[in-house]
Amino acid sequence: MDGTIKSRGAMTLLEMVIGFAVVVFLGCTTIHQAPHVSLPETLIGKSRQDLLACAGSPLREIPVAGGIILNYYKEASMFEKSFPGSKSSRSGAHHGCWARVSISEDRVIGIEYRSVPTAGIADDHCDEIFQNCAQ
Repeated sequence: MDGTIKSRGAMTLLEMVIGFAVVVFLGCTTIHQAPHVSLPETLIGKSRQDLLACAGSPLREIPVAGGIILNYYKEASMFEKSFPGSKSSRSGAHHGCWARVSISEDRVIGIEYRSVPTAGIADDHCDEIFQNCAQ
C-alpha cells in the first residue's frame, strides 16, 4: 500500500509539473496580428486627383516651394456641442479638427491633424474627412 501512495504522489507531482510547463509555454506565445495602419498612413502616395475624388475639395490650397498644402476642416456635429438641461440645452465647447495634407509631385507625402481647441481630442473628426478614401 505504501508503494501505491508514493506512485500516486509521484503521478500527481508529475501532472502538476506538466500542467505548469504547459501554462508557462502558452503564456510565452504571442498571437501575430497584422500591424495597425492608421487612416492617414493609407493616404500616403495617393495622387492629388484621387484624394480630391474621395475627400472632396479642401477649404484652402496653399502653394509652397516644392508642392501644395491642402487644408480640410471637419466640425463636430451639433449633438456633440450641446448638452440637454432640465428645460433647455446649453452650448458646449466648439470643437473640430484641421487636416493639413502635403502634396509634392502630385502625390500625398504627409498628413497632419490638429484638433481645436485642444490637441488630440477630436482627431476622429479628421478621420471622418478621409473615410471615403479608405474604401
